[in-house]
Amino acid sequence: MRTFQHRFLASLVCAVAFLGCALAQSALTPIRDTVTNPDGTLFNGTITITWNGAPPPSGTVSPLSVTARVYNGALSLLLVPNSNGATYQAVYNSSDGTVTWTETWQVPASTTALTLSQIRVSSGSNSGSGSGSSSSGPTYATLPISISEITGLSSDLDTINSSLSSLTSTVNSLNSTVTNLSSTVTSNNNSITSLNSTVNTLNTQVSNLSNTVATLTSTVNTLSNGQSANSAVFVDGETPSGTANGVNATFTLANAPSPSSSLELYRNGILQMPGVDYTLSGNSITFLSHSLPQANDILQAFYRLPGSGPSASFVDGEIPSGAIDGVNLVFTLANAPNPASSLKLYKNGVLLQQNTDYTLSGSTITFASPSIAPLSGDLLTAFYRH
Repeated sequence: MRTFQHRFLASLVCAVAFLGCALAQSALTPIRDTVTNPDGTLFNGTITITWNGAPPPSGTVSPLSVTARVYNGALSLLLVPNSNGATYQAVYNSSDGTVTWTETWQVPASTTALTLSQIRVSSGSNSGSGSGSSSSGPTYATLPISISEITGLSSDLDTINSSLSSLTSTVNSLNSTVTNLSSTVTSNNNSITSLNSTVNTLNTQVSNLSNTVATLTSTVNTLSNGQSANSAVFVDGETPSGTANGVNATFTLANAPSPSSSLELYRNGILQMPGVDYTLSGNSITFLSHSLPQANDILQAFYRLPGSGPSASFVDGEIPSGAIDGVNLVFTLANAPNPASSLKLYKNGVLLQQNTDYTLSGSTITFASPSIAPLSGDLLTAFYRH
């Protein structure tokens, strides 16, 4: 009985999400299927569906991005057919945040319900569905990442450790020499001036070597644990330069992200996957053919650079306080983001646009209109520095 209630609620939510499209046209294709995880269990979470490619047929209405909720695997929705060469990008995110994958859909016109296997064109990695799923499951990184999984890191650490060992031996030898010289100074008063000069020189060498050891130790810790927040410069919400016209694939950042894995690239609020949607070389981004930015698409980049940035504290996954009821527009964070551009605010896993979807004043978030404000059941999460 509970399973039936969940599936009924899922169908109702999806029907509401696509009500705008249904009222604007009658030729919608129904999609109904059961979505499962790689281990065969029923999928629970959201599917964010975005129209890509040529615009919808004249007279139809297709939202830029729609999020459908799936309870106990039940998926039921209506989509505008896009057999004119356009595609849908479907991004799956499980409720517990452990499973995510992306698929490309092409929906033909049909009055009877289609399954996912009938509209799926390609899949970066997917869990499949109850009516013809792919046999390959999602791939995702296992944390923590071991040193052996980072190319060249083990060799670099061995070289640094070897240098540290040699320097430590040199320091010990110099310390022993300093001790012997001090003893000689005590027993040979006539040589005190000369020996003190020698001792001072050796002490300077010891100090320099100690500083070198400290620097190398810091380098080892940085390589082992990742870039320190206080020794990094953060770039927030940069718009890469380049023409978004559905043809151009190359865009340029103001700087080369370091490390390159620190780059988070969003297209219309959806996180793009390196190697799946784009590649990065230095500060040059090259989109793959199926992910080319279209006219009016919004691109945003967040990344780090080496350097001495201000001391910062990080807040991850905070739920802003405020009533989530589709009416309330004002929400409050525990701290004021500093800088304000460091705030990444997600609604159901989709990055919202600051100064377009909402404004920020201190720690207060104000949504632009009730149509954008979160509805009951929506998930609002914030990530920022202060």
